Parts: sequence; structure tokens; C-alpha cells
Amino acid sequence: MRIPKLLLAFWVTLLVTSHAQLLAQEGSCDIPLVVSRFVAADGTVELVKDLTAKDLNIKVGGSPRTVKNLAIDTGSRRVALILDASKRVSQEEWKLETDMAVSLIENARALDRFVLLVVGVDTPAAPLLPLGDMQAQLREIGSSRPVTDANERIYDALLTAANRFDPPSFGDAILMFGHPDDVGSKATADQIEELILRNRLRFYGLSFADPLRNKLPSGFDLNKPLPANVLREQVDTISHATGYFVSYHQVEALKFPGQRPLLEKFLGDLYEGIAGPYRLTISPNKSDKATLELGVVTGKNRDIRRDDVHYPHFIYPCASQ
Repeated sequence: MRIPKLLLAFWVTLLVTSHAQLLAQEGSCDIPLVVSRFVAADGTVELVKDLTAKDLNIKVGGSPRTVKNLAIDTGSRRVALILDASKRVSQEEWKLETDMAVSLIENARALDRFVLLVVGVDTPAAPLLPLGDMQAQLREIGSSRPVTDANERIYDALLTAANRFDPPSFGDAILMFGHPDDVGSKATADQIEELILRNRLRFYGLSFADPLRNKLPSGFDLNKPLPANVLREQVDTISHATGYFVSYHQVEALKFPGQRPLLEKFLGDLYEGIAGPYRLTISPNKSDKATLELGVVTGKNRDIRRDDVHYPHFIYPCASQ
């Protein structure tokens, strides 16, 4: 059978274009990077938005890498909100979880989409919702707390959230409100950490419990170093691996005048980083897993602290998303 020349040319062009796109994907790795600094003059935190490729030093597995591109990406974001409704969470904590989740997404944009998951409630097919629908869902669940079992299956909720963003999109984020200690999950911490890092998801946590409750001897002096047996929870370790942290805000402390507005301001700063990270493009990692080290060369001139540079500290082989 003879193929018309015009049709043949079309298919050849299509194959060449597809091959070129595949090579382009294989030749780069896009990583979310958020850099902030504290402005002492007015006591605020602001994103650093004027970095260029020459301002960064990158090492993968200890070997220097070239920054191919660095630009702020303000595209649509997908954000998974996880609320801990387990019986170990007090009613005061639950009220703060739902209120602060609403406060967080008040900083969102019309192009962002959200999914809500509740620890102890199986919702694998939870849909992505626009801002208004998610606000309404959060207010409804805040006034009608779901019934859950006695376990606190944090890892299982994280697994569902990570799978919800498969395939991943650049800048995907998971934000959990609740306790960082897991009870009763089928998923493991190692499994969750690998999945989150492979898909380059960002993972933040907020807890309204005392992280040291029942972990210190009676009368312990908090001005002294913590005992060696007081270890960071695995959820906190996973968050740190992605470049972020679990932030603790005790219920009792938030009752002091002015503390709640400060927390809401903190959430606004947090969401600004979720919405507009740098898209850092480097050559892909060849090994199964490698450390990623990033330094801001001009950090001292901009008053950038090491703790204010957020990026995944481990990467797996990847292609552009």
C-alpha cells in the first residue's frame, strides 16, 4: 500500500517532535524552591524573588551540578489538606484545625485546586475542588466532626494524598493539620517518604498539641538540652526531607492576645510559598536516590538564613513534569 507523501511527512514530523520532547524531558529535572527572609524593620517575612541561576550552588550526591534555569512559577497549584479527626485530637484542637485550614486557603487564588482528606476516614476518590467549594466543605466539616476509630492513621492519609497527585504536577503540596505521631497505619514512614520525594511533593504540617507532652521527666528544665530519647516524630522527619517542617502551636499558647493573628499571618506567608515557588531546573539524577545540597551564594547580603531555603534534600531520577 502506498502512503501519500503529505501523510508520510506528517507522521515523520510527529515522530521527530515526540522524540525531541522525550529527550527534553529526560534532560532536565524541575525542583520547587522557596527562599524567604525576615525583614527586621517591620517584623515581616517576605519571599526572595530576585535570585538568578548564578546565585545558587548545587550538588547532587556530592557532585556539583549546573543550574539550567531558575524562574518563579505562578501556575495553578494542587493542594491536599489533611485534617486529623482521630479521637486523640481534642475538640479545641479540631476547631483550630478547621479554622486554620480555612484561614490558609483564604490566601489561595482562583486557579488553585484542593482536595480534603480526613485521618481515619477513607476517601480515596475525593475530588479536586475550586476555592469556594473547599471553603464551604471545611466550614461544614468543622461544625460536624466525622466519626473515626481509635487509631491515628497519619501514614495512610498521606499515602492517599500522594496517590491522589499521581501523576504529579510541578508544585503539588500536602498540608496536614494534626498530630505527627502515627497509630495503626498499614503504610510505613519509609514508604511515604520515598513516594513523596519521588514525586517531588512538598509536605508541610501544623500541630496544635504539645510535642513534648508525656516525653519529659517531671520538673524537667526546658532551658537544658532535650534528653537523647526524645526523638523527632517520623512525620516531621518526612517533612524535613522535602525541605519543610511540622510547626507546633499549642492550644494554650494561642489563647494569649495577639497569638492567633500571628498564626494566620504565618499561614499567609506559607501559602505564598506554595503558590509561587522557583522552578529550579537541573540535569536529572542518574542514581536511584541522592542527596541534594543547595546554597544561596549571596545569602549574607540578602540576610537569608539557611533555614529559610526550602527544597527537597533528596531526589530520585526524574524528568520534567
